[in-house]
Amino acid sequence: MIPMHPLEKTIREAEGFVLIGDSSEDRFPGYSYNAFTEIGKRFYCLDLGGLSESRGPTTGGKVYTSAEELPDDCGDLAIIWVKPKSAARAVEVANTAGCQRVWFSFGTGHRDAVARARELEMEVVEIGRCPVYYLADKPKACAAHTVLVKATGSYRRQPQLDSNAKRRELW
Repeated sequence: MIPMHPLEKTIREAEGFVLIGDSSEDRFPGYSYNAFTEIGKRFYCLDLGGLSESRGPTTGGKVYTSAEELPDDCGDLAIIWVKPKSAARAVEVANTAGCQRVWFSFGTGHRDAVARARELEMEVVEIGRCPVYYLADKPKACAAHTVLVKATGSYRRQPQLDSNAKRRELW
């Protein structure tokens, strides 16, 4: 039996987490929101652009607009899904929300944001890959993308923790 990948363990065992996007930069994580909703994963979405309801495949779901609005039990993991120039701000918001770990999704892991997370003594879990890949159950479209990631060999690679390394986000 193949041991569980560290990223599988992280996302599957998360008791709750904060998904941070920014609709004002067209970076609302609608597909991730939908995937987590479909499988019943406990998460809280926070939009830096002020969106208060989800959009995309799951419309009308609750979206928070500030860390102060989040419930106390939001979890210690933040998944960041913003443009690189806004990633450091998202890290600050995650820290305010009480998150101690951060996962930078596709195109988000700007070196300044990663450095800021480390300054705040937050654990950087991953820089670049989508956490939906590592869910046990996922929507069919996400499952198909995961097959592609597995075929390229990227899936089994250890977590990317170097913000200056070559990108390997979509394959």
